[in-house]
Amino acid sequence: MRNPTMSKNPVDTPPASPGAMSFSSRARTVSLACATVVLALLLSHGTMLVRQPVSPDILFLFLPNAAFLREQLLGGALPLWNPLLLAGHPFLAELQTQVLYPPSLLFLLGSPERVLGPFLFAHLVWLGLGTWRLARYSGASRRAAVLAGLAAGLSPLAVEHYAHPNMLCGLSWVPWVWGSGRLLARRPNRRGMVLLGVLVACSVLAGSPELTLLALAGLGVCLWKRTRWTLGAVALGAGLSAATWIPFLELLVRSDRGAGIGTGEATSFALSPAEVLDLALPFVRFGADRTGAQSFQSVLFVGASILLLAAFGLWRRKGLAAVCVVLVVLALGDSGGLFTGFHRWVPGASLFRFPIKFLSPLPVLLALALASGYSAWERGRQPTTRRPGAVFAMVCLLGACGLAVADAGAGWAVSLAWVGLMGGGLLASRRLTPGRRGWVVAAVIVIECAVFQQGVGTLANRSGGPPCRPSPAFRPEGRVAYDIDWGRVDLAHRAEACEVGVPNANMAGGFAALEGFVVPAPAYVKRLVREEPERAAALLGASVVVVDDEAKRAAYPGEVLFQNGSYVALRLGRPGRAMLESGGERLEVEPEVDTPSRLAFVLPRGGERLTVRDAWFPGWEAEADGRPVSLLEVEGLRSIPLQGAERRVELHYRPGSFRTGLTVSLVSLVVLGLLWFLGARSMPNGRLLVSQEGVGKGVPR
Repeated sequence: MRNPTMSKNPVDTPPASPGAMSFSSRARTVSLACATVVLALLLSHGTMLVRQPVSPDILFLFLPNAAFLREQLLGGALPLWNPLLLAGHPFLAELQTQVLYPPSLLFLLGSPERVLGPFLFAHLVWLGLGTWRLARYSGASRRAAVLAGLAAGLSPLAVEHYAHPNMLCGLSWVPWVWGSGRLLARRPNRRGMVLLGVLVACSVLAGSPELTLLALAGLGVCLWKRTRWTLGAVALGAGLSAATWIPFLELLVRSDRGAGIGTGEATSFALSPAEVLDLALPFVRFGADRTGAQSFQSVLFVGASILLLAAFGLWRRKGLAAVCVVLVVLALGDSGGLFTGFHRWVPGASLFRFPIKFLSPLPVLLALALASGYSAWERGRQPTTRRPGAVFAMVCLLGACGLAVADAGAGWAVSLAWVGLMGGGLLASRRLTPGRRGWVVAAVIVIECAVFQQGVGTLANRSGGPPCRPSPAFRPEGRVAYDIDWGRVDLAHRAEACEVGVPNANMAGGFAALEGFVVPAPAYVKRLVREEPERAAALLGASVVVVDDEAKRAAYPGEVLFQNGSYVALRLGRPGRAMLESGGERLEVEPEVDTPSRLAFVLPRGGERLTVRDAWFPGWEAEADGRPVSLLEVEGLRSIPLQGAERRVELHYRPGSFRTGLTVSLVSLVVLGLLWFLGARSMPNGRLLVSQEGVGKGVPR
């Protein structure tokens, strides 16, 4: 009788574990997988390497932050404070600025407008490679893992986050954290814990706290039996990133969001029940229209081929299916009920908004389900002819019913034809050999996602052409106040917005910055900018104001600096950076030293008070003639009481939260080195093996 262990049929051969391969075989497998993922992403998203992605977040938040960060780093300074935003605002403490995020160093290579496309593309590749690694550690075969990487990196729902750079960066680390958690659960050791801690720290520094928390939640599921190792890795990651999140907590406590967000605001941008069908059907839009200027998620489609392939995996892995359902219900906001209870009763949940963000991990989860189902398919546990046909028929039936209820119009025929084409192609591949079947499935995924994204989907909406540069006629000196209805500044007004310098770091009164994760402090300055922009421009010391209609223009007497079809930039009489008050008189004073974290004034005469046109915030310290003096808050600005004889006043931004966080990070870095070298001495010689019976369940042999 033939020995079954000698069978050469690839369907009968269990998937090789990464740890059980020889070094050369493993290196070859990794190289081929990486090359496949990178080439597929280049084919689908290659235009993003030369075309700047565009969205309100990119134009008004991410590009200005990147420009300011690049300018400060090239000048040899660590940007702790941004004097150009409102009346000044903590910069490093905002997670979205990604000051200590290692990939941010890419912006030193060129202007942010040029580097942004490659920066985001690299994170999409990182997402695909991380999902491939996660699938392998979850027991998937080599082909299935590569398909999972393609599915995650090409998913329209993932590519949509080109519009939200910090969320794409955060999402790219999620599969890496989960994959290292899988590996550590099977083979606990110090080096594995150190690696996981570094990945957790990178997730924090990426600037998306929502996705970091979701990554940690998934990590808890992976390591629920390894409490000691879990706590060690999370503690190490928290320590390494402490220089960012400790200042962030200080900013959070003192901001408007520190008191929590009301349910109404928190549930804005929730998924409507009808829009659930958008996840499966590509060319029809249900419920709310998310294509407007204020849209958050203009594309909800996850990919018909990806969803059909993942169906069998979700059928086999009920826990994974339950997680996907919970995330979709949370994304429904008030309609699902779960988010309301989560927001009201879970500590810290009242700080978050936009339930639709819960859809972000779906590309990774569905890719993992795809890998699980495809691995079983390769090993001979193929679904019967009826099962995939039934699944396909059910999807079509539900889609047709949903289309009829929603009265979507003529697009339903195209959508159902598309799903039928994808499903038919996948079912036809059942009769091919495993090797050819893998190529066919990969081709279906690449073709579908490339056609959708380049034609009618994400990239068509987000590709903004050549880099955005301000007009040479717009050369403001000093702060700029924007009295603009930001609801009108959408992609159609991109050229005009670029001409008036919106992408620059000169955003003293930029309303769009108020939509960040943490509302800028102090609240008084925020209200003043929104309700009395002309008074805010004078109080904050703006030298230029940009308006968008004639009525607003009349409120600002000044010389026209620049004008185009939509906006007018007016030069105002520039007040001094500070006011010296003495005996009821006010004298405008300019600084001798003016850097983001240091100001120095040489006073022409004595006075009673020096008021600096910069926001008051903890961490600023003042000295008068070399002796420390108190720093008070007056109308949201910094005020220094004087005794009348001082001639030199200096202000320094030295936040104690950053010093504390930096100390913790440095200590954690030393601990990381010790654990790494101690782990090398105690590393066992055994190999990591994956049981065929435990594939996809994390069960060691």
